[in-house]
Order: sequence, then structure tokens, then C-alpha cells
Amino acid sequence: MVLAIAALLLHLTPSVQPLPDVTVIPVASVASADKSADKSADKSLDQPASRPSVAKLTTASLESSTQNSQSLSTIRVPDVQPAKSPSPILVERYPSRKTWLLLAIAEHSAATFDAYSTRQAVSNGATEADPVLRPFAHSPGIYAAIQVAPIALDFAARRMQRSQNNIFRRTWWLPQSAGTALFLFSGVHNLNVAGQH
Repeated sequence: MVLAIAALLLHLTPSVQPLPDVTVIPVASVASADKSADKSADKSLDQPASRPSVAKLTTASLESSTQNSQSLSTIRVPDVQPAKSPSPILVERYPSRKTWLLLAIAEHSAATFDAYSTRQAVSNGATEADPVLRPFAHSPGIYAAIQVAPIALDFAARRMQRSQNNIFRRTWWLPQSAGTALFLFSGVHNLNVAGQH
């Protein structure tokens, strides 16, 4: 770190060696095998075979290459046709993320209410009927354990929103709504059971 600060203070710059100027390299021209391609090119290439000619390689000599005897005006480029792609689902057709988020909040709140009412009923002597949640009924872990089902239903609803199937896309709200209703029903039932004991 000290060396980096010292280098900044001294403004050490690496020495840059300038490159030498580019020199023109002589290139031996080869006579074209196709004599009928371009008469004007043949005149410039006709040299005695015993002594190869030396030509300078320049931009102009590259542009007037005789390898392509066809001029640019005779090349036909086909018209570009737009490719037909499958019709994607537009963003406007997707249900809003805000509605999905509101349903998710309602569902998780109902699940928390169900966990609270279950703890109230169990503390008054009732037993948990759900075998999956029964081990968590006597501990605060039930609040975390009961949130697994709403997360799965939220994921299913989000996938249904993005589905290519029109029926799934229109009924995406059913998993979250059904989960919310079930958790509210269970919570009310648990409070009634807690009041009876």
C-alpha cells in the first residue's frame, strides 16, 4: 500500500517505446491464370517470366484486385424478409405482479393466523390433527413450518401467470386464494376448539 501511494505521488509512468514507421514491403506479382477475366488487368500483369516484377502493396492496388472480375453493380442481394417467430406472450397480457404480491401477503398472514390459533388450541388441551405440523404444535417453530405450503402455492401461482396455457394464465390466482381461505377456515376452527376446552 505504501508503494502504491509512493507511485501515485511520484507519478511514475511506464516508458513507452514508439513503434517504427511502417515501411512498404515489395510484393512479387503473379500473372493471373485466367487471361479472359479482365483485359486491362492482363496488360498490367504481362511481364517476362524470367524476371518477376516487384510492385508496391498499397491501398489502391488492393481495391483494384483482379480476383473478383464481377463488378458490384451486377451482384444481386436478395431482399430481407422478416422472419416469422412464434407469437410470444406480451408483457401486457401478464397479470400484474402487484396483485400476486398482495395475494401472497394475504396468504402468509392467514397461515400465521392459523399457526397462532393452533398454539392457542394446543395450550388449552387440544391436539393438532395435521400429522406434518404435529411435531411443531408445542413450539414456536410452527410459525416457520406452516409457511412452507404458502411458499409452494406462491410459486405455483407465479408459474401459472407465465404459462403458455390460456386456462392456467387466467386462473393463476386460484392456488393463493384457496390457500388463504383454507388457512382462515382452519384458524377460525382452532379458535372455536380453543374456546370449547
